[in-house]
Amino acid sequence: MVKIRDLRTTVHNYVEKSLMTFINGGKYSGDKGRTQTLNWIMGIIRESGIVKEELMMIFSHIRTYPKNQEEQFRFNQVIRECQKTGFIT
Repeated sequence: MVKIRDLRTTVHNYVEKSLMTFINGGKYSGDKGRTQTLNWIMGIIRESGIVKEELMMIFSHIRTYPKNQEEQFRFNQVIRECQKTGFIT
């Protein structure tokens, strides 16, 4: 029997992995190797339909992930933008 994940888990994983890619300053394989922008990650968050509590849980989970100044800057940048747009409080 195949185990199918519920939609909430799928959305959580999609947003979390996308945030990690953004924080890394990394490249998304589906986008021909271009560095991802703040607009890209905000579009992912907006279009995913993730609930505020779930997004806040993801941020608290990855809070210790940034390993250098650039990654910390990108992490803070996305948090500020999420607060500004009302995705988190």
